[in-house]
Amino acid sequence: MKKSLLTALLALGSAAPAAFGQTAPFGPIGFVTQTTGITGGAGGTSVTVSTGTALMAAIVANKSNAPLTIYINGVITPANTPTTYDKIEIKDRNNISIIGVGSSGEFNGIGLYVRRASNIIIQNIKVHHVQLGPKDCIGIEGPANHIWVDHCELYNVYQGVGVDDYDGLLDIKDDAEYVTFSWNYLHDAWKASLSGYTETDTYNRKVTYHHNRFENINSRLPLFRGGTGHVFNNYYKDIASTAVNSRVGACVKIENNYFLNTKNPYVSAYSSVVGYGDISGNTLVNSPFQYSSDTYQLGACTLPIPYPYASVLNTAAEVPAVVLAGAGVGKLGTVTGVTKPVAEQLEVFPNPFKGQGTFAVNLPGPSRVGITLYTLEGRKVAEVATPDKVLSAGAHRFDYRNAGLTPGLYFYVVSTEQGSYSQKLVVQ
Repeated sequence: MKKSLLTALLALGSAAPAAFGQTAPFGPIGFVTQTTGITGGAGGTSVTVSTGTALMAAIVANKSNAPLTIYINGVITPANTPTTYDKIEIKDRNNISIIGVGSSGEFNGIGLYVRRASNIIIQNIKVHHVQLGPKDCIGIEGPANHIWVDHCELYNVYQGVGVDDYDGLLDIKDDAEYVTFSWNYLHDAWKASLSGYTETDTYNRKVTYHHNRFENINSRLPLFRGGTGHVFNNYYKDIASTAVNSRVGACVKIENNYFLNTKNPYVSAYSSVVGYGDISGNTLVNSPFQYSSDTYQLGACTLPIPYPYASVLNTAAEVPAVVLAGAGVGKLGTVTGVTKPVAEQLEVFPNPFKGQGTFAVNLPGPSRVGITLYTLEGRKVAEVATPDKVLSAGAHRFDYRNAGLTPGLYFYVVSTEQGSYSQKLVVQ
């Protein structure tokens, strides 16, 4: 698949959700869409909470399993949660969405656990520093099915703590199935994400990981014990031990991912029974394989994918810019599909950039416009334009000057009411 970064972003979806709304770049993709599909609380009632007490009350009260959306606008902590709960638990409840408001939905010191539940969406929340209860940031325990975790940020501490001081960032175990983890930012942890918590927990969970950002982590990105998985378009950086670890007969399709400074990008480690991989299109930069007495080359398998995803599949070379622009909290709608006529009315000149340049946008109708410049590693360089007011239809120019930019490759994200997209910028 040879397409420019802009073309790939335009292909992310047929719909064009508003760049400033609570909408995913494109709807759910992956195993979560199979059989019954995923709707969460869509079409039902909604409530906004800011404490763990109010959140647990809303979940427990929904005994009828009617569709329910709970918006988190505040920081959930052990202190504002009843002492009878060592985690926020969605148990014996179905058809629920938990969605953070803007960048304000946060869980500090207490995790979120899904058990005996179906049709659950967890989106746009930050969970971190969990040392209570099972110590997972987000845990899923079967029986459970059709769970979608999207645009979340999960982290603990890596350097300076013991391997077991915290547990996983995003774990799934027992007979849970039809799960998708997308556009999440996982960082600073010993243990990232496992599918199967013991050597005998080999249920066929059917899990998709796509467009996630993994940084400064030791291992489990993910770890599969048995089952099938699809791992595509993820960005790995500074992984110390193992990234994708397929074990105990698992078959994982590992496709078009980007590995930077990652030891053992895809292996079968620490089990007497190896796992398998269906491997294609990945890019490895300073990412060696170091096989040993307990770390093996993956066996070969073929995994047919039962859902369509070609329209959202990026090349590995495009992954850093796309994922850095779109993964994590506060970025719903950051990498949305836009119609080509709108995209064609953006010009950036000169490109390559030599200290000063102009972003020219021709708006088909009134719209806010945001233009943000990033390094390739995801560090924000500048807000070229801020979406603080509605601009009229027609041509608008935004001049940007910065003679101090280090030569290299950057990317910018342009957001309008019609959608958002990213493109490369070369600085000379």
